[in-house]
Amino acid sequence: MSASGDAAAATARYAPHPYVGGRTAALRALAAWRMRWPGAPRVIVVTGSPGSGRSRLVAGFLMLCDPDHRKRLPLDDLDPATVPPDLPAPAVPNPRGRTAAQVRELLADHLGLPAGRAADLFSELAAREEPLTVVVPDVDLAGPVRAAGEPARLVREVLAPLATTPTVHLLTDVPRELAAELAEALPRGQAQVIDLDAPEWADPEGLVRHAETALTPDAGAPALPFTTDPAARRSLAEALAERANGSRLTVHLTVRSLLARPEGFDPTDTSRLPATVGEVLDQHARRLGADPRALRQMLAPLAFAEGDGLPIPLWRPLADAVAGRDMGRVLAEGMPLAAPFLKTVEVPADGNASEGPEAAAPPGDATRTLVRLAHPALAAEIRSGIPDPRDAQTKIAMALLAAVPRQDWSLADPYVRDRIAAHTLDAGLLPQLLTDPGLFTHADPIALSTAVAAVPPAQLGAPARTYLRTAPLLTRPGTSAALRAALLETAFVEDDLPAYAEALRGLGLDLP
Repeated sequence: MSASGDAAAATARYAPHPYVGGRTAALRALAAWRMRWPGAPRVIVVTGSPGSGRSRLVAGFLMLCDPDHRKRLPLDDLDPATVPPDLPAPAVPNPRGRTAAQVRELLADHLGLPAGRAADLFSELAAREEPLTVVVPDVDLAGPVRAAGEPARLVREVLAPLATTPTVHLLTDVPRELAAELAEALPRGQAQVIDLDAPEWADPEGLVRHAETALTPDAGAPALPFTTDPAARRSLAEALAERANGSRLTVHLTVRSLLARPEGFDPTDTSRLPATVGEVLDQHARRLGADPRALRQMLAPLAFAEGDGLPIPLWRPLADAVAGRDMGRVLAEGMPLAAPFLKTVEVPADGNASEGPEAAAPPGDATRTLVRLAHPALAAEIRSGIPDPRDAQTKIAMALLAAVPRQDWSLADPYVRDRIAAHTLDAGLLPQLLTDPGLFTHADPIALSTAVAAVPPAQLGAPARTYLRTAPLLTRPGTSAALRAALLETAFVEDDLPAYAEALRGLGLDLP
């Protein structure tokens, strides 16, 4: 038997990771990094195409690193080379929706640095005698504003300095275009790039197992000929994995499509299985007798949604705006069609969910439901199929502005109030919006200041420059709308913009 055959036989003796479902080679590399084996790299950069499963791999590995979660895993059944020792949990600053500065503050807090000393983070790390293990997942989801380029800023301003600090052992998951930049900044041998699309990491058998598990009734699949018959289930899983060419997301969405709406599916005709995320959408619609273009138009507002998702009441007006027609009937009749591609999330009723990832608050009277697409790569696929994305964003921005009651930002839906800047930035219209003191006062200051900072300075008017100058004060935790208005009033007076100061006094807030 060959060496590769020996390795495969050894792997087959162990159970797969219950969450990852494979990726044994990558998990072994991550375990060696965590154990700091001689010759193991100090920095590992996980990358791959969108939907390749890099987030899932890092999340599954973090389960092995968390002392509490390890107790719920069948560690004795796993390959010992994939299981790191029971060590204190690493620092895991979650960048989802956060700026690079906020991620740096999370790390400073982990080190116990006093408030306001985040700037000293890297010097403090360099002076440490004990190594610090840091895991930064989901870098592609960084930032409160998609068009502001926060993932690249996070890599350059936080991850690169961490990677070049000898006392830091870093694991991170970044888009491919940033992976090489991060790794190349380090001396040879200190960094390893795990590209999940590369042959040595691809793990096609793990993808088959992932599909096969998702198709089982034990995983919630309905009783169908291709879910209850083990041979038929295995055959379909193999065909799905082969057709998807390594894309975990394509397999995942295809399975969701088939299990939610199995009508018209012939498991023996594997030549018609989708090979890409876009084909999943279009074939799903055609199989159910619907127009693929209508399905994409339905989902377009969600593809452009910012933050945690879109409030359901805004879906219809934004769909009408993007499609340029009444989408009421399409939405009403198409919800079962779209269901496999959707997720819902509960957030605080005031919309201020920027301090945490998707499960920002428990369901209840103080929450509201947002809807979003099942994966960012699905949103990117839908946006890529729109002939003029900037025009679509312009229509969305106009619809959001029309939804502000009496143009009073204190009455606006939290999504409109906090996300209008992101939509207008992408549409190229943000400078025209930056003359409204009410928006300056009531919008989420982190999202608004991030968007304003992304505008070329030459395009900013005097009020916007004043806002940007004052933003460090406005973004302090716990700063109320009234305090923001008072700070801005002072700044406008200092910058000889008395009309804007007067407008702030007219907002009806009890200024400090």
